[in-house]
Amino acid sequence: MAVVRVKRLRMLAHAGERDAVTRILTESGAAEVTPMSVPEGLKIAVSDSYDLDSRTAKVEFGIYFIKEISKLYTDPETKKSPKLNFKRENKLYDLGEYYAVKEKEEELFLKTDEMRALMNETVEIKSRVSRIRNEKEQLRAYAGVDTPFSAFKGTVYTSALFGTVPSERTEALKEKLPDIPAETAIYPSEGATAVAAVFFKENLEAVSAALAEFEFQRCPFEYDATAAQRIEELDRELELAENRRKEIIAVGATYFPLLEQFKILYDAYVLDKEALAVKDMSPFSRESFMAEAWVPASKADAIAKALTEKCEYLFVELRDPEEGEIPPTILKNNKFASAFEDIIAMFGMPGYTERDPSIFVAIFYFLFFGIMISDAGYGLLLAIGCFLVLKIKKPVKNSGRMLTMFGFCGIATVIWGALFGGWFSITLPEGSFLDKLKWFNPMDEPLKMFLLAIGAGAVQMAVGFMLKGVDEIKAGHVASGIFSQFGWVVIFVALGLLFPALTIFLGAVRVAETPVWVSVMADIAVYVGLAGFAMIIIGGMVGKKNVIKAVGGAFGSVYGSINVVSDLLSYSRLFGLGLTTGVIGYVVNMLADLIVNTFFGGGWYGWIVAVPVLLIGHAFNMSINLLGAYVHDSRLQYVEFFGRFYTGYGHAFKPLGASTKYTYLNN
Repeated sequence: MAVVRVKRLRMLAHAGERDAVTRILTESGAAEVTPMSVPEGLKIAVSDSYDLDSRTAKVEFGIYFIKEISKLYTDPETKKSPKLNFKRENKLYDLGEYYAVKEKEEELFLKTDEMRALMNETVEIKSRVSRIRNEKEQLRAYAGVDTPFSAFKGTVYTSALFGTVPSERTEALKEKLPDIPAETAIYPSEGATAVAAVFFKENLEAVSAALAEFEFQRCPFEYDATAAQRIEELDRELELAENRRKEIIAVGATYFPLLEQFKILYDAYVLDKEALAVKDMSPFSRESFMAEAWVPASKADAIAKALTEKCEYLFVELRDPEEGEIPPTILKNNKFASAFEDIIAMFGMPGYTERDPSIFVAIFYFLFFGIMISDAGYGLLLAIGCFLVLKIKKPVKNSGRMLTMFGFCGIATVIWGALFGGWFSITLPEGSFLDKLKWFNPMDEPLKMFLLAIGAGAVQMAVGFMLKGVDEIKAGHVASGIFSQFGWVVIFVALGLLFPALTIFLGAVRVAETPVWVSVMADIAVYVGLAGFAMIIIGGMVGKKNVIKAVGGAFGSVYGSINVVSDLLSYSRLFGLGLTTGVIGYVVNMLADLIVNTFFGGGWYGWIVAVPVLLIGHAFNMSINLLGAYVHDSRLQYVEFFGRFYTGYGHAFKPLGASTKYTYLNN
């Protein structure tokens, strides 16, 4: 449970063995190549990755095309959409499999060209369909006119106007018709009313002005067909377009089996880009090149041996990190602690010389999560669900780490839920086995729950101060570590001694008479607390020779206690979320009881309605509280705990082959 030691590997090799060196380092899965200073006489390459980028874009398009077609395709036999995996494949691939797919890249690119042609045709069909539908919408107003559009034209002595007015203006237009010097026909419809007017040419201006008052829009069509005939023609075009669209989808479905090859090819290019990056970080001459990498100390000798055995002209040197260098961070923990490493990574990896907080985060995250959910029934579902998925799916590498973490948190929830008597918020029969496991019910004794939350927070904060104190002592700041940091540890110990008396005083625990040992502990707590308070005052004065600065430092330490109290109160969120789960669950159960016993008079058929209410209600309660517990538990680690001793300034170890997107390299 610590940061793994690493070594610096430096190699000098023949230029012709660059690819072999890169492949060996990639297959090892334990080499992070880094830039190095350029010795005199060597130079650094600047590679052009444009060709790789363009090839990657083709592969990305192939994956995108298959994804879009899969949304539209329905298997004619099963009547269901295909289940395709567009995420990472849950299996390991040997490096040779990437090279094998690369040999087929031209064949696959021909397929992407076919896909692009189909996609372009699909876009054109979509545009055509949109255009046809717009035209049909415009023609709708003329559907009642049984005269071809081309018939509405002028003669030697007459002119004609044909168009539409809004339906709401139709009645007003009819009243105005006697005043318009034209022969007029009106064809009402839902959206608009078609109007045809024939008049002598000298009346064009008067007729146009009269119709304009009613928002007249001139017809844009001049077909030698009626609107109904044109609509029939457009419907046939729509049918042809839809049939062609279905044909394209069916053809597109034939590319589904290529998805895995496209994913492998995509990641093959990722590996090629890594190889280019290695080249760009490796000084070279016409006949040789140099490279440096960080490797785990436990694997350093094996990697050096593999390089020297497989490369004829190669020299390897291994050394420990030097002052000023910033090695990457590799964490090594047991199965329990490693499950919580993603929580740490989201904040920031520990530096190479920094403490690995994994075991502490794992313990406190585990405990706090259970308190926040506080229902053993939900915990059972969570634990069984997560571990069952892990058992069935068998995630490769670290892809199942978060599931493992939630599985452990489910176990914590079962423990705390049993202590709180929470089993899907059901009232347990008195004297039953589950009732005997109960410590107390947070809904009945909220003050006890609150004190438990604050007590748990005090323990975590004390551990944080203790770790900071140890780090400062190791760094040579002995006085600061002892007085400023361990002073707070002493104060939290005093609070622990005072805790039994506090619970009795506040009424969280009711006793006929306060036990003598509780009073003795309370008396001891006063002296221990005063000692701790004196220690933090001295800690504020340490290192300050000027009296005024010493007094200011002491005052600053005392004033800083406000922040400590504020942080301690932040743990009340354990109390809040723990109660919320029980309250919502209780309301759901009460609603189901009302449905069965009040609305349906206790009949069995009431359960037909009540069961869905229970399932949906508890599913909502569980999901919303899981999200809340995940977020707030993480916050407690990041702010209240890490704020005491942890910086997270390191960067995670990223060996060659670790940047793949769709597959996992077997290294």
